[in-house]
Amino acid sequence: MQTYIVVADAFTRFADKPTLWRYSDMLSALRQAHASDLRGKRFVAGQGVDDLQMDHLYCLALSKGLDAEFKHWRQWRSRPMVDMAACHKHRAENVLITEPLRSETDTFVSDLVLHARNELMQDHLTGEHIQGMVLAEACRQMFLAVTELHCLRDFSPGKRYFVINEMAIRYLAFAFPLPAQVRYRQLTQVQGHVDRRAIEADIEVLQCDQVAASMRVSFVVFDAGPLALREAQLARMAIEKCLSQLEQPADLPASEADLVIAGPSFAARQPA
Repeated sequence: MQTYIVVADAFTRFADKPTLWRYSDMLSALRQAHASDLRGKRFVAGQGVDDLQMDHLYCLALSKGLDAEFKHWRQWRSRPMVDMAACHKHRAENVLITEPLRSETDTFVSDLVLHARNELMQDHLTGEHIQGMVLAEACRQMFLAVTELHCLRDFSPGKRYFVINEMAIRYLAFAFPLPAQVRYRQLTQVQGHVDRRAIEADIEVLQCDQVAASMRVSFVVFDAGPLALREAQLARMAIEKCLSQLEQPADLPASEADLVIAGPSFAARQPA
């Protein structure tokens, strides 16, 4: 039985392969009066197909008597997505990882799950591969989620605040809209003060037993209460500095100075 992967329409170039189907094409096939062309094939939901679309196609398939063909439909999407709060997101389509599972003492693994309406996939699909910023964001979500859920049980202020000190990523191979994993390994955790923890970690995105991208990150988790006060103070100082610079006359070249004198309405528009 030949296996076919159904992916989101957004991956049009990638889906132009003999063993791939676009979501819209699969939907059209299942809506036909007879789905004889689908019999004897195995279908698996791939990247970019959201839960509602998956359920829709599955119910249509069962109504056509394609139980055997869709037996493995959710094989690559069986793990629940991580809670939005754990990876600091407010929209479900922007979450990129499943719940992290511990594989070793300081190592955790999640599946990479793409949503066709993800914020990073709306305006930068330049080829068949997953763009680099999506992998970077998946790594960022991974260290946030692992830290929130597994690494701070003895540090639980009312609200935690993450500050990144350094985040360096290397891209080693193309990653495609196929199953992939994100692996997190904590290197160090240091309590410098009672209201903060400093953590350093390595994160890798793996596909087909190959590392597609790796990130080294160091960050500090603060008690949000004291830090929020300091952040507000710094924001006020930044505003005051920007306003003071705005009020100082700029050192303009002669030609630009003439333009300002000749056209005050033009000069008034420059700060915008």
